[in-house]
Amino acid sequence: MKYYLFMMRLRAINTLFVVVLGVIFFTAQAQSTSSKRFQAGEALTYSIYYYFMGVWVGAGDVTFSVSNGDFNGIPCYHFKGFGKTYPRYDWFYKVRDTYESYARTSDLLPYHFIRDVSEGGFYYREENIYDYGDSLIYSVLKVKEDPIQLDTIAIKPQAFDVLSLVYHSRGIQFNKYRIGDKIPIRMVIDREIFDLYIRYLGTKTYEHDELGDIECYVFSPLLVKGSIFKEGEGMRVYVSKDENRIPIYIESEIRVGQIRSELKAYEGLKHPLQTQ
Repeated sequence: MKYYLFMMRLRAINTLFVVVLGVIFFTAQAQSTSSKRFQAGEALTYSIYYYFMGVWVGAGDVTFSVSNGDFNGIPCYHFKGFGKTYPRYDWFYKVRDTYESYARTSDLLPYHFIRDVSEGGFYYREENIYDYGDSLIYSVLKVKEDPIQLDTIAIKPQAFDVLSLVYHSRGIQFNKYRIGDKIPIRMVIDREIFDLYIRYLGTKTYEHDELGDIECYVFSPLLVKGSIFKEGEGMRVYVSKDENRIPIYIESEIRVGQIRSELKAYEGLKHPLQTQ
């Protein structure tokens, strides 16, 4: 039973990577200011911890980076995320997950999304091409030895993949909302488009052991019930209140226990991180 619970928490690393740091940051008001929050060369690394047998245990890292890219000869942003377990866990449950998004520089809408997942003995690769002329997403999925699956999805307005969503969302103007307000979110994941929301909870100072005190906006996303997370608003997200708007700390209930993530290192920020 303890081994099963341990596996559940390690699996949550990937889910946290996809859902927590990607899904929860979208609103239409972000368009005009999001590109002012970051620049090519930025990299953010987060440590992920799970609560196991009464102790918080470090399980892995997630790194997000931005560079200048090219999609069919068109200059664009290249967003990349890489999540992994620490080597001491690799012998029984190795996680190496890579996500990439090529997005328009004007509004950060995606051109091309790649999801390459390797977890234990399971792996798959998903690629989505966004055709705005036909208003369709063309999807290719390969799961282990199974046959390739082809699919098409009708594009909805302001539909972002989980990576382009992170950067687009950093333009949210939280000072326009009141505590308790719901902010609509839209994402494309697992070959579906989801319309959810985040609930604004106000501001709070986060006491980071290494970086110091950081003033943050705090909110809670509505989560969809699944194999890891409970349905509801049992997650808290802290985003820096400065011009960067980067996630600083995340905590969440999962179906068995708790999990959290904290900013570990950063480089190439467009604006100095404001700490006390």
